[in-house]
Amino acid sequence: MAKFKAPKGVLGQSSQQAELRGRWYTPLLALYYGNRRILTGAAIGVIIIIAAILGYSYIQGARDNQAQELLGAIVLEYEQGDHRVALDGTGETLGLLDIIDQYGSTPAGNTARFYAGNAHFELEEYDEALEQFEQFNASDDFIGASATAGRAAVHELQEDFSRAAALFEHAAEMDDNSLRSPHYLHSAARAYVAAGEFSAAEEIILEAKERYPETTLADEFDFMLGFARARNK
Repeated sequence: MAKFKAPKGVLGQSSQQAELRGRWYTPLLALYYGNRRILTGAAIGVIIIIAAILGYSYIQGARDNQAQELLGAIVLEYEQGDHRVALDGTGETLGLLDIIDQYGSTPAGNTARFYAGNAHFELEEYDEALEQFEQFNASDDFIGASATAGRAAVHELQEDFSRAAALFEHAAEMDDNSLRSPHYLHSAARAYVAAGEFSAAEEIILEAKERYPETTLADEFDFMLGFARARNK
């Protein structure tokens, strides 16, 4: 019986493939077995890192819950206008500064910075207020805009009017709201006028009038516009 003979090309290709596989596969095995302790250790290290991240997230969540409870207890003092007690705490309740110190990395600790900045501002401790507002992690929302406006107010009181105006403008953009944004833009225009930057003040006023035609500050914007244009001649 005649035997089937495979074409030489097929046999040759299979032999070449086997040889090529041997060339790269054998060194890989040698690499693994020669370094298996290192490779195994690296894999374990990755697992440990993942576990640490998950554990940290869990712990942070628990810490944030604790901070929220403490913040809720001391905010009552703040709302009642007792800003010093709100900052320093009572004999039984941690104050805002201690909450920041112990839980500053949590969302509740970040919120405590906002309250602390406002409390310092009300006590006319402007440097301390600015420090808290600057360390506050501000988002583009009502609280973030308020903290940015707080920074602006401190700079305005310190007669750094150009910086104050820029921050008031930024606050208006962070919380684009027909009730609050006109007030931020009004403050920005006022600061630009105080800085002698009348063209910038005029530009802000015109923007505010266009974006918020129904604002209750319309008459004040008209007055400031006339003043800025008169001084800019």
